[in-house]
Order: sequence, then structure tokens, then C-alpha cells
Amino acid sequence: MTSTRFRLALVAAASGLLAACGGGDAETEAPETAAPAEEAPEESQAPAEPQMIPAPEGSQAADAMIIGAEDAPVTIVEYASVTCPGCAAFHTQVYPSIKEELIETGMMRMEFRELPTAPQRVSFAGFILARCAATDAGPAAYFGVIDALFKRQNQWVRAQNPGAELRNIGAQAGIDGEAFDQCYQRQDIRDAIVENIEEARDRGVQGTPSFYVDGKPFDMPFVPEDAVAALKAEVEKRR
Repeated sequence: MTSTRFRLALVAAASGLLAACGGGDAETEAPETAAPAEEAPEESQAPAEPQMIPAPEGSQAADAMIIGAEDAPVTIVEYASVTCPGCAAFHTQVYPSIKEELIETGMMRMEFRELPTAPQRVSFAGFILARCAATDAGPAAYFGVIDALFKRQNQWVRAQNPGAELRNIGAQAGIDGEAFDQCYQRQDIRDAIVENIEEARDRGVQGTPSFYVDGKPFDMPFVPEDAVAALKAEVEKRR
């Protein structure tokens, strides 16, 4: 069960989202691995939470973010952070081959689960934008924003004002003005991200990216050909 201190840490990080989207963050270094949450502040020091708004009717923003056929024989789960350089390397260099050769051919499907790393509130902000994009269009729109965040990671994470860069990415995804601001007031989106963080902590995930194949830890090669071969071997085991 998740501890009170852990929940307070998540609340503190989430409550800084609007600030993160309005100005820069002093932390600019994004390590490849990190613990699932920062040290929790004392309860009396926890910042006030922003006013939350409910999800629009029919929203898909809080759904599991899965790409691939429902009847694929293998499911791979990735815990990742949009501020993690190792995650960006995987998604820009390795993932395209996995998607083309395994996901699009129906051999496997992939679920992406958020695990924000430093600077945590900036990572939270990126994830909220991605889930907000999925409100009407589902996982396809989510993965489109995730892809943009990884490809432009150095630009927006290390910017003096990460929020301004996120606004640019949001505008390209059709989310701007008031719609962008409302993303950061969505209770359903924040809850979905927190749920993934808590689950990762309970599962013992130590860093990002981390992978599980059908519920078991998987050591992902970072050479595209090797990754595809290793995952194909997992598919063969289940035939």
C-alpha cells in the first residue's frame, strides 16, 4: 500500500504543474534513471492544490495508453519519463523498429506508463499534455505528443521556460489557449498518472526506461536489431 509520505510527494509535484507551465525550472539535468518520486515535504509545507475540473464526457485521457492489436500474443509494458535521456534514446532510435516489425504486424502490443523523473514537475507537465491530447483521439494522439516530447527533449526540458515550449508543442497538437490551461486542471489526467507512479513503486521499478513482457522484467537491448530479435524470441515462446 502506498505510504502517506509518498502520496504527499505526488501531491506536491502535481500542485506545481501550473507553475512549471508558467516559468522555468531551476533543475535542467535529466538523468536516465531516477526513483519514482521525490522526497515528500512536510505536510504543512505542501503547496495548495489548483482548482480541479472534471473530464469531458467520453474522454479517453485517463485510459491505458496502448498501441497495437488487442489480440496480439505478447504485451510489453514500458515505464518511462519524457525528461529521461535514456527513454528519448530508446524512442527515437529503437522503438521505430519495434513498432514497424512487431507492433504493426500484430505480433505484440505496447503499453506506455508514466514514471516522471527529474525535473519532476516538468515531466509531469509533459505527461499531462500528452494525456490531454488523448481526450477525444485516444492513444494515437497521446503517442503523437509523446513522440514530439522525446524528439524535442533537449529543446523543451532545458529551456529557460519549459512551459512556453510545451505550449508550442500543444499548439501543434491542436491544444492552445484556454484548452491548454484546462489540461492542467484535469483531475482525471492527474489521477491516471499518479496511479501509474504508485503502481511502479509497488512493483519495485527503480528507473527509466524499464520494461516488462507479459508481467515479467525484460532487459531491453538498445540496438534496434537486437531488440527486435529478443522480442521476437518472446513471441515464439508463446506459440
